Amino acid sequence: MKMKASWAIRILLTLSLLLGASNALAGPFGEIVIFGDSLSDNGNYGLFEGQPLPDPELYWESRFSNGPVWVEYLTDPAHFDTNLTDRALGGAQSNGLTPPGLIEQVRAYIMATGPPLSPTNLYMIWIGGNDYFNGDGDFQKAVNNIDNAMSDLVANGAMFVLILNLPDLGAIPHRLGSVNAPEATAFSTNFNAALASLIDTFSAAYPNIGIYEFDVDALFLEILVDPGALGFDNVTQASPNFSVPNNFDGGGSLFWDDKHPTTRMHALIADRVYADLNAQLPDDALDTPAQKNESSSSSCFIQAMAWE
Repeated sequence: MKMKASWAIRILLTLSLLLGASNALAGPFGEIVIFGDSLSDNGNYGLFEGQPLPDPELYWESRFSNGPVWVEYLTDPAHFDTNLTDRALGGAQSNGLTPPGLIEQVRAYIMATGPPLSPTNLYMIWIGGNDYFNGDGDFQKAVNNIDNAMSDLVANGAMFVLILNLPDLGAIPHRLGSVNAPEATAFSTNFNAALASLIDTFSAAYPNIGIYEFDVDALFLEILVDPGALGFDNVTQASPNFSVPNNFDGGGSLFWDDKHPTTRMHALIADRVYADLNAQLPDDALDTPAQKNESSSSSCFIQAMAWE
């Protein structure tokens, strides 16, 4: 993970002290906000369409998976134990109205919450796959849209932003072994390189903002090289249980359907994001509630509100 956040971390610690016990939360972030597509959607797509989608017999509780998605794990009591605001929407691209894309999600959130945005929130973006599968395949345009979304967040007060890159889209079941696999791989490679360059440029332009990048591509490659080491035994096909109505057992499969990961993979992503952030923040910033109760009452971060 790339991280440019030392100055912003000091600001966060100071703000936590100033907020006092009534408003401070257990973790370092007051709230986690996610913008993106089906990889982060915790049920919004069905609400947007006004009907139970995706198919409730094949997908768990309106997630595009067989269980909770990574942001739900990331905000649970075993991780950040904080509130989640999920604006991600299945099918979303980096821009567009139907469904609302990244830029539209960010601007709608800013309008709804009203600037300035909370400086203690972590704002996360994971987008890009649908720009290839459903869009025009222009990786640079997608990255430019992410740039615009990041700029909107920072201009309105965001101090912490986490961006996730893409796995190799040519290696997922939907493309693996097909004539289009090299094209999908090229899109992912070019997108990730342009995104990394954007984050470096953005960090230089905004040295006082905490900018994080999580390398999903590297994690995906790690799994493909040695699946068993991380508990997977099927990394090339959708889960055998995907086509069985109301059977949400993903077993050791990496993918639930031909595009979307199983909840096992979502949990692993959450674990890695949490660990990487933990490695960059002060030792006491990410203590669990139980550890908080054992620590000094002078700690900067105290008990959290429950995740809803």
